[in-house]
Amino acid sequence: MGLFTYAIDNSDRIGTPVLFLHGFGGLGAQWRGYQMAVSYKAPTYAFDLPGHGKSLDYPEAGPPIIAARAVVQEMEELGIEQAHFVGHSMGGAIASLISLIAKNKVASLTLLAPGGYGREFNHPLLMKWAAAKTRDELQAVMPNFFGPDYEIPEKVFDFQFEARSRPGAVKLLITIGEGLSNDGTQGVLPLDDIMSQSLPISVVWGEEDSVLPVSQGHALKDKVDLHILKRVGHSPAEEAVEAVRSLILEQIKKD
Repeated sequence: MGLFTYAIDNSDRIGTPVLFLHGFGGLGAQWRGYQMAVSYKAPTYAFDLPGHGKSLDYPEAGPPIIAARAVVQEMEELGIEQAHFVGHSMGGAIASLISLIAKNKVASLTLLAPGGYGREFNHPLLMKWAAAKTRDELQAVMPNFFGPDYEIPEKVFDFQFEARSRPGAVKLLITIGEGLSNDGTQGVLPLDDIMSQSLPISVVWGEEDSVLPVSQGHALKDKVDLHILKRVGHSPAEEAVEAVRSLILEQIKKD
């Protein structure tokens, strides 16, 4: 069983494909605007990662390494030899893992508040996010993922409510969320190994991130192309569309 895939693959676009990986509780469809913006340059793909969206039945869904292997397998089935990766939060951790387990498949990394770059994270908030299933519960928890200036569109609540209405969706999110931590902290990726690769890496972090502290971004100074965004929370892709889109297009130019 493969991952559910959202593809914009124009046959006359010959650039290196761009792959988008959502965060915990996210959906591949949330990248549609970015896919449209980038598709004139290269084919674009986004996935519902294991245990999310329309990939609920993916076997052993949960650990990021399972998701990383699933993405690599999907690339092979789609005939994608190499891609630029854009990953948010958990998706950033998964993209980073892929750069280690399938090095030749990664042309660059654009990481938006990536998971696994420090031990501290707001696990209680993630568990509230996992358990939210009614519209009221979603409206109560979702603002915590954004900066103070961002107004969440109503369609986003509708989008999440529909996804969580699928049988077993919320229960599986809770299971995945519980597996993200044993002691209230998150596991840390082998950062030295990731940074030592001859690989373009851009990292974006919001100063108002309440899930992963911006100090984890500051710790990457002089190691990556780092962008700290004022008044932005844990969701740079939604809160700073122009800045994130420009970074992705810059990565593509490096082909």
